[in-house]
This record gives sequence, C-alpha cells and structure tokens, in this order.
Amino acid sequence: MKRIIIIVAMILGISNIAAAQKYYNKVKLTTTEDTVSYCVGVMMAQNFAEQGFGSFKADALGKAFSDIANNKTLAIPQEAMTDIVRSYFEKIEAAEKEKALAAERKFLAENAKDPDVKVTESGLQYRVVKEGNGKRPADTSGVRVHYEGKLADGTVFDSSFDSEKPVEFNVDGLIPGMTEGLKLMSEGAEYILYIPSELGYGEYSPADIIPANSTLVFDVELVQIIDRIKDDYDADDLDSVLNGLNLEDD
Repeated sequence: MKRIIIIVAMILGISNIAAAQKYYNKVKLTTTEDTVSYCVGVMMAQNFAEQGFGSFKADALGKAFSDIANNKTLAIPQEAMTDIVRSYFEKIEAAEKEKALAAERKFLAENAKDPDVKVTESGLQYRVVKEGNGKRPADTSGVRVHYEGKLADGTVFDSSFDSEKPVEFNVDGLIPGMTEGLKLMSEGAEYILYIPSELGYGEYSPADIIPANSTLVFDVELVQIIDRIKDDYDADDLDSVLNGLNLEDD
C-alpha cells in the first residue's frame, strides 16, 4: 500500500516531490506484486488527473491511503466526504463554464465584425459560401445535407464528408441554431453557421469533445429537401449534435 501512495504522488507531481525523490529512486519493480502495484498506481493517478485531482496535495492523499491501510480513525467523518468532494468539483465546473462562456463571447464578438458574416435576431451568425436556387425547408421538412461540425478552435467533431454520403433528418429535430440556419438556405446552398451555445447545448456537454458553453461551427450544404422522415428517434435526444448523425464520445 505504501508503494501505491508514493507512486500516485509521484505521477500526480503535486507536492513534497523533492523530499520524496530519494525514496522514489529506491522503488524497484522486482516482483509480481511490485509490478501490479505500479500498474494500479498509474491507473489511479491517470483517473485522478482526468477527474481534476491534479491540484490535490500528495501528503494529504498519502495520509488517506495510510489511514485506510492501517485501520486508523479517519480525520474527516466519512459521511461528510461526499458533500465536500461534490462541492469542490461543482466550484471547478462552474469556473470552467464561466471561462468557456467568456471565450465564446469574445469569439462571437470578433466574428461578427467580419463584413461577410451576418447575424440574426437570435444571435445565430452565418456566412454564405454559395447560394442555392431551390426551395427553402420548413420546420416540417426533411432534408438531405452534407456537413462538417467543429469547435471555434477548429477541432472537428463530426463530418458527413468522411463517408461521402449525405445524411437525412427532420429540420425540427435539431438543435435550435441548426434548425434556424437550414431555414435560411435554399437547395444547393452552402453556409457556414456559427451557433452560439444558447442555440446549441448551452451548459450541457453532449460528448467529451464538445465542452459546455461551446460555439458550434457547421459548414452545411443543403443538398435536397425531402419528405419528412418518420420519427424513429427522440427529437430531444442530446446524444449527438444533430439527431441521426454519427457523433461519438472520444
């Protein structure tokens, strides 16, 4: 157990590393138990880092392991721990969301200065790449489109161009910004839609690759307006950016 404590602290790199360096150098993976202990430590440390434990103190973390291993009375009542941890991460999450919202506001404000970018009353921004000459879809329409979805920093999270096959869905089964954008387009048109988070997912993160309060940027080509698709999915399903598309958690 002591080996796991030290290795977790080492990998997290959070405090008292210099004082413990001599001990670290003595740790050898010579037995099966050594190897298993090291693997467990790595997996725990990686999980801790992913969950935001990077700012924790190694000495306090080590004390917790030691108290459990030696059946000591815990320094904090166990029934209070869940609330303490929840409150901590709620504060971190709130700060991250606020930071993301500030970044989004800055991006949209700068983007709106582009003379080629138009802004609707709702706040949707769009750029016309190519105008079409066909009909415009209504809320009740089905559409066949090609698209590429990415974040404001250029990170692509989904694309129909990869399969070279357009996708089909109902206009009113999409996030509000996409529904509004499609209704501005005629068949054959290609627009770039800059969808503010309040017209997308807001503070909800539908996948790890799409953080809360993210502006979604879609390059959309309206190939054809089609008959409404039989509803075989929940229009409120937020497991993908566009219901029926192929967004997956990475």
